[in-house]
Amino acid sequence: MRKLWGLLAGLVLASCTQEEGSLILFELEETGSYAVQYREADGTFTVMDSLVIMGSDVFEVAFDTLQMISFLPLDGELPVVHAVVGPHTEELTISKDGFISGDPENNWLGTQRKMQLDLIALIDSLDAIKSTFKDSTTFKGLRTIDSVFFAYADGYRQRILDSLVAVPGRLSNLMTVYHRIGQNPVLEYGVDREVLLKVNNALTELAPASNDVLAFNMWVEEFEETYVFTAKVAENAQKFGVGSPFPEFALETPQGELVSLERMSLENHVVAIWASWCVECRNELRSVAKKQSMDNWILLSIDGLPQQRSPLGEWYEAIVTDDLGGQHLSDLGGSRSVIIETLGVQEMPLYFKVEKGIITKRVSRVEDL
Repeated sequence: MRKLWGLLAGLVLASCTQEEGSLILFELEETGSYAVQYREADGTFTVMDSLVIMGSDVFEVAFDTLQMISFLPLDGELPVVHAVVGPHTEELTISKDGFISGDPENNWLGTQRKMQLDLIALIDSLDAIKSTFKDSTTFKGLRTIDSVFFAYADGYRQRILDSLVAVPGRLSNLMTVYHRIGQNPVLEYGVDREVLLKVNNALTELAPASNDVLAFNMWVEEFEETYVFTAKVAENAQKFGVGSPFPEFALETPQGELVSLERMSLENHVVAIWASWCVECRNELRSVAKKQSMDNWILLSIDGLPQQRSPLGEWYEAIVTDDLGGQHLSDLGGSRSVIIETLGVQEMPLYFKVEKGIITKRVSRVEDL
């Protein structure tokens, strides 16, 4: 029996945390080697050790909190294996087919792997049937084949959701976030938000010091921020339409001067939402600049990170290059710009006609002004 020793972000991977570590029994018939990695609290991965598999091997590992470790093949035809190990984990078995089992946490990991392999097998079998037809567009059974796949995909997703709802407090649930059916994720935060929030709360209560849980907390916070922001954008897209007072907020000029955009100062103005990287925006604004004065135009740019390396420079360069008049303002907030959130910007370019502080037009084309 071999032991895995190392340090894990404040967690000691050693038998000093308990009298005996957790045993992992490999029943693999293939030989080769694994890189053994774990997740840091910031979501990155660290390789803690490497293992040479020579057949029926037994390894011992110990953690003082629940932690997921992954066995990633380096050499040989070995399966990818994930395991949840904690201070109360006793013995886990990895079968010759690469399925892990031993307790509810790891049994669910084994089930997930089986689900993924079955899904791949189904897709391959359906593709094999389709390949027998030279012109599948004339094959009347094509819809039936597609319906088989979609029904299977729906069942696959429901199986994942059923487990998350029934037992949210399993660290092995985190692997379900990475399941995909083709190019699409099985779980989507905007759709499955309530379920994922309950999983996050249950895991935080179960193992608050686990790196995996801390990383999941961070993931949920990031998606929740996006969810709230997107919901606010959609709400304001409806709120600030024709007949509504134009909202007030403060932005900066390219020279760094803070300017308050006050509603009642907008007597007869056009407010354009654009960005230096938006080709259609620049084409339309360039055309306007050549045809007329833009003295009554206010151009609000959503330039910013992470879309651009130098948002201020690119914003200013576009203004000069395209010879754009009017007043230029931005917070350089990029996709999180207060402009997007406040005005409910869901498409660009976007134009507002504002008269005496009231929006009289909200359009996506200059000619509609």
